[in-house]
Amino acid sequence: MTIEDDIIGSTLCKFYAVFGMPDEGPPPDVNVTELLSNATIKSEDLAILRAAIEDQTLRRQFGICREILEDLASRLTSEDLLRELSTIPVSDRDFEELSSGVFWFALAGSLDRRETGVPTTPFDKQIQLPLPVKIRMTVQGSLVLRLYLSLVYMREGVMVNLITQGAQAGKPCCGRVLKLLNCDYVRRIRNALSHGSFSSSIAGITFRDKGGIPSTPDFLNWLCTWLMLIQLQVLVAGAKDIDK
Repeated sequence: MTIEDDIIGSTLCKFYAVFGMPDEGPPPDVNVTELLSNATIKSEDLAILRAAIEDQTLRRQFGICREILEDLASRLTSEDLLRELSTIPVSDRDFEELSSGVFWFALAGSLDRRETGVPTTPFDKQIQLPLPVKIRMTVQGSLVLRLYLSLVYMREGVMVNLITQGAQAGKPCCGRVLKLLNCDYVRRIRNALSHGSFSSSIAGITFRDKGGIPSTPDFLNWLCTWLMLIQLQVLVAGAKDIDK
């Protein structure tokens, strides 16, 4: 089988070129179809990827989300958000809620830890999983938990209330964070998480909200990284207010 006959690899490369991160996806000289000849690949998985590639609305929504994240990447490396939030009062009860959310998020992130490149899981002594399956389950499990905590649990809580107050007061960094949380791509992922409408797929995790939203692990991890930094800055700003 030649590279030209690599149907799975060709589809994945096209998908990652639109929705992935730099260097994410299979190398161009690897025949993925041949490599996975003994694996069961759902035809539905490939159909969802092809539909996403052709879905101009989804591509536009993803592009907007990526642009907001790229803008926030430069803003959040400074203290702009911290300064904006430091003027908004935080009660002891609100600070406790913020602390819990940040701690749980960090705990979920720590689940994806590797020893000598191999994930450590609770059932290692009872269940011997193939290494690729074990890595996939660990990576995706950690992502799902982090996304749920930041986009569902904390979406209606103190963090968003503080960000909203800042945005309504005309604070630019708060406005960009709120735009990220409310953008269509993130909103659809949040809806799918809220209803348990998501599943593992060949390219990462597929969320289902008015159609399939296949998302790559590296992009979701990038999203989680900035969501974590947002939560930490909100927490630090709240701590300063508590200390006053």
